[in-house]
Order: sequence, then C-alpha cells, then structure tokens
Amino acid sequence: MNGFLYTIFAILPFTVSLVWLAVYVADYRTSHKPRRFLTYWALICTVLYLCHGRYFVEDGRVDFIMDCIYLFCNLSVYPLFYCYLLILTKDEPVALRAFLYQIPALIVAVATYLSHGAPLAIHIARAIFALEVIMCAVFGLRTLAQFDKEIKNYYSDTEGKTMTGISVQLVFLVIVAFLSFLANLIGRPAFVHSPLIIIPSLAFSCFLFAIFYVCFKVNFYAKDFRKEAQDDIPDESPVLEEEGDDTSLEAKIAAVMDEKKLYLKPGLKISDVAGAVGSNRTYVSNAINNVARMPFADYVNTRRIVYAKKLLSESRSDGDPAITSVASEAGFASFPSFYRAFIKYVGMPPSEWQKGFKS
Repeated sequence: MNGFLYTIFAILPFTVSLVWLAVYVADYRTSHKPRRFLTYWALICTVLYLCHGRYFVEDGRVDFIMDCIYLFCNLSVYPLFYCYLLILTKDEPVALRAFLYQIPALIVAVATYLSHGAPLAIHIARAIFALEVIMCAVFGLRTLAQFDKEIKNYYSDTEGKTMTGISVQLVFLVIVAFLSFLANLIGRPAFVHSPLIIIPSLAFSCFLFAIFYVCFKVNFYAKDFRKEAQDDIPDESPVLEEEGDDTSLEAKIAAVMDEKKLYLKPGLKISDVAGAVGSNRTYVSNAINNVARMPFADYVNTRRIVYAKKLLSESRSDGDPAITSVASEAGFASFPSFYRAFIKYVGMPPSEWQKGFKS
C-alpha cells in the first residue's frame, strides 16, 4: 500500500478527534455543562487515537509507555461517556464519579507497565473493557429512555428535546467497541502496512465524527427541563382528583381538549392541560398514560393529525404550500415535526395521503 495513503488512514481517527477537540475547546467558555465535560472526553479520545496512530506509523514499534497510555484511555472512554449521559439526563455532578470510574483504568495501565505486558494483565484489561461497554450500553440507554419518557409526558412538541440522537450515538459506540474487539482478535500487526487498515480507520473515523457532531448539537438537557418544569408550577395548588380515578380524569381531559381545541396551541405543555381541568401534572400524566396508554406528546399529536387530515381533505389546493399551512394550523411547531408525526400515525406522507383521499 502507498506509504502516504497508509499514513493518512493510520492517523485519520486521531485527526477527527483532534479537530473536534479544537472545536469543543474553542466553544468551551460559552458552552453548557454537558458539552464542557465532553471536551475532556474528546481529549481522552484524541490521546487514545494518537497512541493508536503512532503504533501503525512506526510500523508497530512503539514505546511501551505509549501502549500503557493507550490502555488507560481505552478503559476510560465508556465510563466517561456514561458520566456525560448522567449530566445530560439528570444534571448530576460527576467529577468525583468520573475520577472513581478511571481508577480501574489507571490500575490496569500501571499493572501492565510493571508486569511488562504480562498476558494476565492484558486479559484482565479486555474483561474490564467488555464489562464497561455492556454497563454503559445498558444503563446509558435506560437513563436516556427515562429522560425521554419525562419529556414526552411534559411537552407536546419534543423536537430538539429528546435524546433519540444520543441513543443512536451510544449504539455507535457499542459498534466501535465490537470493531475494536474484532481488530484485537485479528491482532494489530495484521494491519501494519496493509490495505486492511482502511476498514477500521474509516469505520472509527465516521463513528467518531457522528458522535462528536450530534453531541455538539445538543442544546437542551436536564437542567433546562427541571428549571422550566419548576417555573411552571402555579402559585396556588389546583384541586386534585381522587387518587386512582384515572378513567374519569382522562374522560375530562379528552372532553376539555376537544371542546377547547387545546391541541392547536403550539408548545402545549401538560401544565396547560392540568390547569384547564383543575388538576395537577402528575395526576393528568398518570391518567393519560394509564387510560390512553400513550405519553402526553402522542396524546396531543394524534389529535393534531386528525385535525390536519380534516384540513387536508377540505383543502382545494394540493402541494407543499397547502400542507405547510396545515402543519401550523394543526398546532405543530414546525413542518418537519408535522411530517414525521404524520408518517408515524398515518403510515404515509401527508401529500400522498391527500392525493389518495381526493382520487
């Protein structure tokens, strides 16, 4: 393989990490807490792939200390990303937790150095790495799902607020771990001056770029949600329904929702509905979830879609302008959110449904 191309692919994951580290550092002063913590994570990734790239550029001849640093960073990536998820979804202080999570990585790296890379130390490192990946995936996805559930039970318009994109990136990280495991089984020497290096290099680089990009675009997190929910509590406690009377409360919610067409209000929140029916957010949320078997966001958006279908069926003109107008009239905050919701509940795009209805 051409030496120049080989070097490019060997350092490509490092280059991607370094560029994004520079972006995060440049934005550090004005960024929120999760993004600041991710700057440290980006630093760990950059050092990790610096050691990784140097191994291949130097034809596998790397200082043993570099390998131990690589091992430390490799065992720090997943615990630190889980800490990032905790900041995003719970706004928890994670400095001490992050330090404790890195202690096993430090112990293994030091033990590997002192034992001069004894097979037992390497096997222990691989076992810890596998355990970290599994725990990060299981607890991370659970934490993200719990946060999304809260969001969908508070807002009718969840665009830019749910952590679906982060969940996808967590799956990407698990894929990266799997690829790393396969590469270790094959053995790093097999990729030295071999075209095979293109496969893991492109895969790692693409996944890294996607993770850094999506995480950088996140501007809403637990602190914003808690503050808004706290500010939304009325000064006077509303009259509460009898506990356990979910069926009658849901019937009241449905009646008020349809009579006053509350669902047409952009940015409708569950506190708005609670105030309209004289109850509180917890009771209203429980009634909708237990009786209607759906979160608040779906409860509102199904009504919006029914109303949108009525407008589309009555519209005299076809095409995008009319459909865009319908989206705003039906209470959706944006056309993309309307489009996605229409496909979700109807199974086809609004334009296709409109044509089918009028044909």
